[in-house]
Amino acid sequence: MTSTTDATATTGRPGGPSTGPAGATPGTPPGSAPPDDIDTEQVGMPPRTLSERLASAGWTALSAVLLIALWQVVSMRVGSTVLPRPIQSIGAIGDAIEAGYLWSDMRITAVRIAGAFALALSLAITFGVTLGMSKLATKLFGNWVTIAASIPSLLYIVIAYLWVGLNDRAAIIGGALVVLPTITFNIWQGMKSLDPELSEMSRAFGVNRRTTIAKVLLPQTLPFIFAASRLGLALTWKIMIFVELLGRSSGVGYRIQYWYNLFNMERVLAAAIPFILVMLTLEFAVLRPLERHLFRWKREESR
Repeated sequence: MTSTTDATATTGRPGGPSTGPAGATPGTPPGSAPPDDIDTEQVGMPPRTLSERLASAGWTALSAVLLIALWQVVSMRVGSTVLPRPIQSIGAIGDAIEAGYLWSDMRITAVRIAGAFALALSLAITFGVTLGMSKLATKLFGNWVTIAASIPSLLYIVIAYLWVGLNDRAAIIGGALVVLPTITFNIWQGMKSLDPELSEMSRAFGVNRRTTIAKVLLPQTLPFIFAASRLGLALTWKIMIFVELLGRSSGVGYRIQYWYNLFNMERVLAAAIPFILVMLTLEFAVLRPLERHLFRWKREESR
């Protein structure tokens, strides 16, 4: 155990992913501060002082105000029948709550998203790690990921409905199949960046495979898995709306289609906006704090 720790300390901690929503900064050597143009909030380093935290919150609030102002301007330009104004959408949300369907639709869609995301992530980790660690698997199945990613999303969904039936299980499978290639590819690319010297040093010091995986391989792959997970979750919720629109009679996607067919754009936005706010809350209140906690060692390296 001590040998593994020394080996990791000598070589340095692994870097974050080069792409993906996790926001890691590639190319920053250990022990050096990030460039001035990099948002430390996005690379897992929260503001160091209260004033910086307040400034960050202020910029976020200003950004939200500008977005709402842009929404208002565009609505005035194209007409409220095409894009209802913010105040009209808020009133429509209140009407949806009084009607009693808003929370049930959100709950149903959230369950489907959770199921599809869990299925896609578990398969993607299995496939991505296998492709990254086995040259034979890469030669045989590497092109399969590219082929799977090029298949239209609609085809996956239609096949799932025809195969399983018009039920929630088909919706979950169809949603998972759509996002699976993207998550798999991100994890696979992350596995390619593993530092082989760390594994060689572990073998040289006689560290068993279980400890090597836990102390050497996992810390290197976790940033990529986390980045792929965030990307996959965002894609899953977007595609699930489409899945529900095509073949379900409940959920946010169904409700959007229902009101769209009635040409009621206020209710369309009233069905979509609350779920968007839930996903934003998940991002800012759960995923970002979790990222800072899991990858706090990056802050220690940059000091």
